[in-house]
Amino acid sequence: MDNWSTYRHPASPLRDLGLACLGAGEQSGMLPSFAGRTLSSHAIVLVSEGSGHFMVDGRRLKVQAPAIIRLFPGVSHGYGPGPRGWKEHWLLFTGPTARALEELGCFARSQALVQLDGSSEVGLEEALGLFPALNAALLTGGPQGDLDASVLCQRVLIQTGKPRNPVVMDPRAKDNKLISALREAAHLPLTLSQLAASLKVPVPELRRAVQTATGVGPKELLIQLRIQRAQSLLADTDLPVQRIASLTGYDDAAYFSRLFTKKTGSSPSQFRREHQRADPMEQHTWDV
Repeated sequence: MDNWSTYRHPASPLRDLGLACLGAGEQSGMLPSFAGRTLSSHAIVLVSEGSGHFMVDGRRLKVQAPAIIRLFPGVSHGYGPGPRGWKEHWLLFTGPTARALEELGCFARSQALVQLDGSSEVGLEEALGLFPALNAALLTGGPQGDLDASVLCQRVLIQTGKPRNPVVMDPRAKDNKLISALREAAHLPLTLSQLAASLKVPVPELRRAVQTATGVGPKELLIQLRIQRAQSLLADTDLPVQRIASLTGYDDAAYFSRLFTKKTGSSPSQFRREHQRADPMEQHTWDV
């Protein structure tokens, strides 16, 4: 492997409004260690071979490849390989999207060091495979290079941010049957306890299955599914808002409208004006 490091000063729109890649590199061998460094941006270090250490929050942690080191703005840290060296790829990035990805669970401050197992190595390998293209993008001048580097940076973050033990979506698995049943029943005006009872599972089991499969709790998933159904009804039919509220599980149309506005940024009527595809003279029949 040829050692390389490439830095870039991306355009301000990406830094201020999206995600900007500030630099990347890969290197191996007896690399120098350091301590007490603080960054003003986010970074990750992907250790694919060897072992070493990582210092953060007053702790010294052992790093054994494959592993991911996550660095956050303003956090003092240090790291380095052991006496036999290691192989690392690093990525430096900033922007509001970085904070959004953090909130969505792609990386967490409580998991600054992630020791990977066999189920996670595929994602790491796919992320490492993006670095040659990332280097080329960083070396490309103008907005095109900025955009290409931003997209590749996001792909690396998503690949390395997947759960350590991803759920295998086997249609025969009980959890997936629960999720499918929940999707089918989401529009019914039932409480979480009533939904769990209708699915013949305890509430804690339903909560665990939903959280594991989707990353959100069952109440939030229900809201998402209901809002999705409401959006489709608003765009594809001329049904009144009160009727759409009822068809998506809400008896109170005013509450539905407030919730829809909060979740989508548009009122139901505004969403319909912007997205309706149906001929207003046509009548539609929907199953209740």
